[in-house]
Amino acid sequence: MVTRQNSIHFLPGVFELMHSVSFVFSLIRYGRTDRSRFITLSFAILCIVVPRSAYTQSTPSSNFEEFLGTLETSVEQAAPSMLEKPVAERTKENQFFYANPGPWGKLKCFYIYLEPPFEMVEQLPIPHSKIRWSFLPDHAAELPTIFERAGLPHPMRKRLLDPLNQSVNHELLNLYPSLADVEAMEPGMREVIYPILAKSASNEFYKFPIVITADSVEEWYRTSKLPPAFIAKVRKMSYRRSGGIAFSDVSALLDGLNSESEARMIIKSLVRTRSLMIQLELSDEMDIESIVKYWSSDVLQRRKDIEPIVQSVRDTQGIDTLGFVHLLPALPRKLLYTYPGANYSFHGTLPDCHWTTFNFFNYDPHEYMLDERLVSLYASEKCVRIEPPYKFGDFVLLQYPGSEEIIHSCVYLADDMVFTKNGRNWLSPWVIMKLDDVIKYYDSGKGLGIRACRLKQRS
Repeated sequence: MVTRQNSIHFLPGVFELMHSVSFVFSLIRYGRTDRSRFITLSFAILCIVVPRSAYTQSTPSSNFEEFLGTLETSVEQAAPSMLEKPVAERTKENQFFYANPGPWGKLKCFYIYLEPPFEMVEQLPIPHSKIRWSFLPDHAAELPTIFERAGLPHPMRKRLLDPLNQSVNHELLNLYPSLADVEAMEPGMREVIYPILAKSASNEFYKFPIVITADSVEEWYRTSKLPPAFIAKVRKMSYRRSGGIAFSDVSALLDGLNSESEARMIIKSLVRTRSLMIQLELSDEMDIESIVKYWSSDVLQRRKDIEPIVQSVRDTQGIDTLGFVHLLPALPRKLLYTYPGANYSFHGTLPDCHWTTFNFFNYDPHEYMLDERLVSLYASEKCVRIEPPYKFGDFVLLQYPGSEEIIHSCVYLADDMVFTKNGRNWLSPWVIMKLDDVIKYYDSGKGLGIRACRLKQRS
């Protein structure tokens, strides 16, 4: 299965640095408190035990091929124009909005932005500020043509192709563009060069960029601690990627900082994640029976968990909203808006999207869901494929047409909102997103398709 990173898209590069055992032990040695040493040790165990593919989740998923069959539904994504759109013309996301009408009831929604606690960020090594582009051998010979097609100015092309500004390592051709050249690049130039860089796992920031699903970079970081000058830099160096806004030049952003604390504060803000927060509005004239039936989902007698709280809120004078979290099963209710703690490393790997999806209705997580082979067997035995319209609790799977890999899985909630964890890593929280935004994270430009399945015991 291939699972893209969420707001920590550059962390494969960060964690790659931690594969040095000596560096790991230096982290443990200098932990300032027992608690920080414990967290650091957990990071260390993962860095040594968990293979690199666990961070990128880039693993074949042939086990799902028989279950899913051939994709039929293709999802088209329109390229946004928000990179050039004036701020005054953009919708302010701090205002709430209502979901489309449906059997789920009247849902009031607004966006929040989650950032990991600084205690977690303190345990991460800081990426190198030296900018490096690594090209595979097949692309190295075509660099003059690639740079010309991208529209790079002739002086920049000359500097990049200068043998004195190159190195070869493990058959990769490494170029070292200057900070000034990278900052001067236009979005269209990045849109040509960066997808080529993304083909090499050595270019972690380009293979797994930070994907911004808000209308603008400014809106995405509006509530962050990033100084306006840094937000302006991110906007200048952003580019379009599969319907979203992407940022890959993390090294350029860290160049010239005055202290380690500044660098960590930048990283903390960069890895933020956007999530929906939802409230169910209830009134006397609403069809409570229909709402209870939808959220009960015909699974494991959930009606006893939903009807009492919905009815009591509707009957309480002066109260007309119910927090959405109370409509979820026990496990996602506990996980929503949180980051995986050190206890989740007990089995040597962290929960991913598939663990999250197929444990949705379980009171306690079934840890065998960490094994992709067992997940596929569970899906084949317990689930049946379905077509739209989807219902609460349906499992939504993303896959490229003709591919044997499941790119991502999540759980349908209502009005194309899903419960998801985007990546098997420490800094990927459990969140609620619009399905279109999830696709922006995972689509590399090939056009993702959607498949869905439902537990057989449901009607």
